Amino acid sequence: MLEGILIEDLEQISEIARLCEYVYVDRTVSVGHSFTVAPKSVISPKAIDPELSFFELFDKFDGENQKVKSNQVHLSYEHIKPIIADKKDKPITIHPANEANKKFPLTTTINNYFSKMISGFSNTAYMKEDAKSTVSEKARPVEYEIVKIYPVYAQTQIATREIFEALALSKEVDLSKINVALDSMVDSIERNPDALIWLAKLKKSDDIAYNHSLNVSITLMALSSFLSLPKKQVKELGLAGLLQDIGKSKIPLEILHKPEKVSTKEFDVLKKHVEYSMELLDITCSIPTTVTLTISQHHERIDGSGYPKQLTGNNISLTGQMAGLVDTYCALTTNRVYAKGVYNQAALEEIHTLRDTKFNGVLIDQLVQFLGVYPVSTLVELNSGEVGVVIQQNTVRRLLPRVMILLNPDKTKSELHATIDLIDVPRTADNQVYQIVRGLPPDSYGLSANNYYG
Repeated sequence: MLEGILIEDLEQISEIARLCEYVYVDRTVSVGHSFTVAPKSVISPKAIDPELSFFELFDKFDGENQKVKSNQVHLSYEHIKPIIADKKDKPITIHPANEANKKFPLTTTINNYFSKMISGFSNTAYMKEDAKSTVSEKARPVEYEIVKIYPVYAQTQIATREIFEALALSKEVDLSKINVALDSMVDSIERNPDALIWLAKLKKSDDIAYNHSLNVSITLMALSSFLSLPKKQVKELGLAGLLQDIGKSKIPLEILHKPEKVSTKEFDVLKKHVEYSMELLDITCSIPTTVTLTISQHHERIDGSGYPKQLTGNNISLTGQMAGLVDTYCALTTNRVYAKGVYNQAALEEIHTLRDTKFNGVLIDQLVQFLGVYPVSTLVELNSGEVGVVIQQNTVRRLLPRVMILLNPDKTKSELHATIDLIDVPRTADNQVYQIVRGLPPDSYGLSANNYYG
């Protein structure tokens, strides 16, 4: 309901007329002859090749990672330009079988009933700041947005590391760089949330803490934007995600890096990181109240089993519950010292077992709706026998994402790296409509993460 549905026949229209007092029709997210071009300017990075290959981004980012680890590197569009320039071969894109089925995805929607959907969390109806407009920017392919936001993301990595180090030494922290970066990241998420999610996978640093903080921050901002929270609050939740674990700098390394499960006594020590985080934030100027509240509650659980205050139910703020849920999802899907990360569907199944005990069930539903069955970076097997990786969601049809082919039908490595958009109804070699048969674990058919991102 939050992101709308695609109407395809008169029966659906009749049912909606029976159930609804009114509806919003957004032609910028419509398809075929119903589509209307948005009047706002769209992303147009200078000199970007319209046939930019997503695989080239995969192939080159690992080398770029090595160049940007030093604080002395000044990142700009020029760092990415070689990735899209001087290509010998154009990537192959499978075009739609019917032009009338061409998709026009949208990343923001108009919703005035958010408070009804999240009943019990808050009496406030959360709406987009620009909710008076029913027309939004047309989303561009994820490659364009990755190129546009890459320098900001890389600088955010550096700034996050500087904040962790300064707070660990009880030094004064300058949040100006992070604030500027978060503004750009919020805008990027509105244009195309998949880009920053991909960058969190393409550009990993050597430090698990920084990676986790950025993953939580980006996912929390993207979920907040999906739920139509105001931009100011989306940004504040991004900052909360970056800072929520800074107190771990005060935890002994032998506990943080312990390769097996910690003991009860060690876990009691580990739980103190929330208290340490609040102490560090107390000496930091200009931290919004939403940020401190969210950080203080991100380990609370609605059944009272969390910490540090064992809060229950609605005594935990909406932002605190969101941060706790996202932190759990990111932890489950990331390799840690003591556990290997699981793939998306397994993580959501585990989270589902915590429904209405640790986390509010309605909020879990919204996380599932936001991520989709096949979120970006998910390996999928197609009815053609080919195996691909999901590189972009379609907001009007999350079961029909954009996929890059990695393996041929006989499971040999594909050298073409074709990209297909399932909403365009492309057809296989034997003229069958492409469909996803199943999602796959990341190590399926001998693949590993390094096969499709650096």
